[in-house]
Amino acid sequence: MSWVSHYDSSTKIKTPVQGFCAYLQESHEIHLRIDDPVRATKACWDLPVRHCKNVGDKLPVLLATNYDLVLA
Repeated sequence: MSWVSHYDSSTKIKTPVQGFCAYLQESHEIHLRIDDPVRATKACWDLPVRHCKNVGDKLPVLLATNYDLVLA
């Protein structure tokens, strides 16, 4: 079991999928690998990381995304 989840925006349900995420300190990237046979998704990404401008409780420290993940 992994903590990587598929989020269905219409039902607002998160479903666990096989995969992992690791922060690469030297390159300042997040390596994300997903294997989700239900949705025919098997891929990996190295995403550039940016520090979030706002700080506080329940706010992320790092943010990584790309155009492909936004469309998913």
